[in-house]
Amino acid sequence: MSFKLRHLRLRTETLAGTYGADIPFETGLNVLWADNTMGKSTCLQAVIYALGLERMLSSRREIPLTYVMTSHLDDPETGEQHNVLESSVWLELENGRGEILTVRRTVKSDIDPKLISVFSGPALTDPADHFTQRDYFVLDPGAAQREAGFHRMFVDFVGWALPRVKRYDGGETTLYLETLFPLFYVEQKAGWSAVPAVFPTYFQIREVGRRAVEFIMGLDTHELELKKQQLELDIAASKAAWVIKRDEIQALARLTSGRVEGIASTPMLSVAEIERAVLLLPDGNSWRTLAQESHLIRNQVADLAGEDVPTVSEIAPELVAEINALTTQIASINAERNNLFRLRQVENAQREAAAVRLASLDDDLKKNQDAQKIQRLGSLLGSNLVLHHCPTCEQPLADTLLPQRAGVSVMPVEDNIEYIKAQKAIFNQVLDQSAVSIQDFEKRLAALTEDVNARSFRLRALRADLTAPANAASISAIEQRLRLETRLQTLDDVQLRFGESKLELQAISSRHKALLDERGSLPDDRFSEADKTKLTVLTRLIREQATAYGFTTFSASEIDIAEDTFRPEKQGFEIGFELSASDAIRLKWAYQLALLELSRKQPTNHPGVLFFDEPRQQETKKASVQHLFERAVSAKDSGQQVIFATSEDREQVEGFLRGLNCSLVAFDGKIVQRIR
Repeated sequence: MSFKLRHLRLRTETLAGTYGADIPFETGLNVLWADNTMGKSTCLQAVIYALGLERMLSSRREIPLTYVMTSHLDDPETGEQHNVLESSVWLELENGRGEILTVRRTVKSDIDPKLISVFSGPALTDPADHFTQRDYFVLDPGAAQREAGFHRMFVDFVGWALPRVKRYDGGETTLYLETLFPLFYVEQKAGWSAVPAVFPTYFQIREVGRRAVEFIMGLDTHELELKKQQLELDIAASKAAWVIKRDEIQALARLTSGRVEGIASTPMLSVAEIERAVLLLPDGNSWRTLAQESHLIRNQVADLAGEDVPTVSEIAPELVAEINALTTQIASINAERNNLFRLRQVENAQREAAAVRLASLDDDLKKNQDAQKIQRLGSLLGSNLVLHHCPTCEQPLADTLLPQRAGVSVMPVEDNIEYIKAQKAIFNQVLDQSAVSIQDFEKRLAALTEDVNARSFRLRALRADLTAPANAASISAIEQRLRLETRLQTLDDVQLRFGESKLELQAISSRHKALLDERGSLPDDRFSEADKTKLTVLTRLIREQATAYGFTTFSASEIDIAEDTFRPEKQGFEIGFELSASDAIRLKWAYQLALLELSRKQPTNHPGVLFFDEPRQQETKKASVQHLFERAVSAKDSGQQVIFATSEDREQVEGFLRGLNCSLVAFDGKIVQRIR
C-alpha cells in the first residue's frame, strides 16, 4: 500500500501562448530547488491540489495556488503581464502494484474544479499511447465513499482500507485523507508548527491526531478499542434482552397471581439453573408450583367429567352447608386481606422513613467529604479559635459544643465518613428488603383478591340454586366445572409460555456467556505485542535521528512517545515550550522520517512518500541539514520517495547533496516558463 510521484505538470494558457512547468520525480530523494517566490511551493501545493486535498490546509476550500495559476503571470523573458485564460495541474502516479495513472484537474476553466479526470496510464511520460479517461468528483459529500468519488478511487489505488472513527457528536465517519496527509506532507506556512503534525479539526473527529497516527502505523489498538466497545454494547444489549424477557415472565406469572423463583435480574450463565426456575402460585400462606396446581385441578376436572351434572334437589342438603362455609371463608380471607393491607402500609411507611434517612445521610456524607477536601488542601480556617486546648489553662478541649465529659470525644472527619458510609449501606439494604416485602405483600393481596372473587362467584351460584326448580340442573355445579376448566386452560397456557420463555432465556444466557468469554480473551493492555514493537522501534528511530541532527535541549535518549496521543514526551510530560525553536524542527524531521523508516521494518499503512517544503526552518545548523539529507537518501533502497523543496543557497544545497544518490531539479529563474 504505497504510491509515488512520477511527473508533475503545470499548464497556463494566455493570449501570448502557453506557460508551464514539467518536473520529473524519481524513487529516493528528490530535491526541488528555486529561489524564493519563484514557484517552488506552488509546485508542492499543486500536488495537494491535484489530489483534491486542499482542505487539509484550510476548511475554506480555497485554491492553494498562486496568481500564476489563477489570475495573471509575468513573462520571465519580457516582463510583460498576461492574464490567465485557462490553467490546469497534471500529476502522474504509480502505486506499489506497479499500476500507473495520471490525474488532471483544472484550476481556471469553464470546467468545475471539483471535477478530476483520471487517465489509466502514464499520460505525461508516455503521451503517445491512448489511455482510458474517467471522471470523478471531489470536495462534495460522498467523494470518499461513492463510486464516482475521487478519494474513494485514490484510496483503492493506494491500497488502503480507511477505518470508521467516532465524531464528537457520537456518530461515525471515515478517517478522511485530509487527516492522514499531514503525517507525510509538511507545508511551509503552518506545517512545521506541531509534532507530529497539524491536523484539520473541522471534520469533528475525536482525537483525530491519534487516529491518524494509529492508522499510518498500522496499529491494532483502534480495532481493539472498537471491538471492546462493540462487545460492551453487545453485552449491554444482552443484559437488556434478559431484563425484558424476565419482565415478560413476571407479567405472565401475574396472570395466575403467582411469582417467579430462580431467575436473577442479570443474565445467569448456567443453563441448568435456568431450567430449575419455577413459577409459584399462592396456597393460603404458602406457595406451590404451577405444575402442582395444574395436576390438582386436572384431577378435579377429570373427576367431575365422570359424573353427570346433578339437579338442585340432589344437592339441596349440601347447598346450605357450602353457602355457610363459603361465607365464613370469604370473611376470613377478607380479614387476612385487611391485615396484609395494614402490613403493607406499615412497610411503606418504614420504607419512606428509610429513604428520608438515606437522603439525610447523603447530605451528611457530602458535607463531611467537602470538609475533608478543604482540610487536605491545607485550610487553616478557624485554627486560631479551635486549638483543642484552653488558651488559659491548656486543658484539652473536644471540638464540640456538647458537655465536656471525661473519656468522650467527637469522631474526626475521616471516621465520620466511614461511619456514614456504613450507615448508608445498612439503609440501602433496608430499602432493598422493604421492596421485596412490599412486592410479596402485593402478590399475596392479588392472589387473595382473586380467591375472594372466585368464592363470591361460587356463592352467588349456590344461592341461585336455592331459588331454582328442584329438577333443574345445578347452576353451581355447572359453574364449578366451567371455572375449573377455564383455570386449567389458563394454567396450561401459562405453563407452555413459561417453558418457551425459559428456552429464550437459555439462548440469551449462551449468547451472554460467549460475549463474556470473547471479552475475557482480549488483552487487558490497549496495545498488542505487535503494537508495542512498533512503538519501541519508532521511539528508537526518533532518538537516533534527533541525536544525529544535533538535538541538544536535553538528552535525545529521554524522548518517548505518549501512548495516548503519540506525541513526543519526556518523563510523562508532553514536550512543548522547553524546546528551542531549532530543536523543535529537528524533532519534526525525526518524527516524520521515522514514520517512513518504520514502514521498512514493520507492516504499516505508510504510503512510502514524504514531502518537506523548506525543511531548514529556524536557521537550523548546516550540519543538521546535511544529516537530514543523508538520512533521506536511504529511501531509494526501499523503493520509497522523499521530496524536499528548498530555496537555500544553491551552492550549499549542492554541497549537501555531493556524493549522494539523489535527484536535484533546479530552476535558475521562475519555474513557470513559456512552453516553446
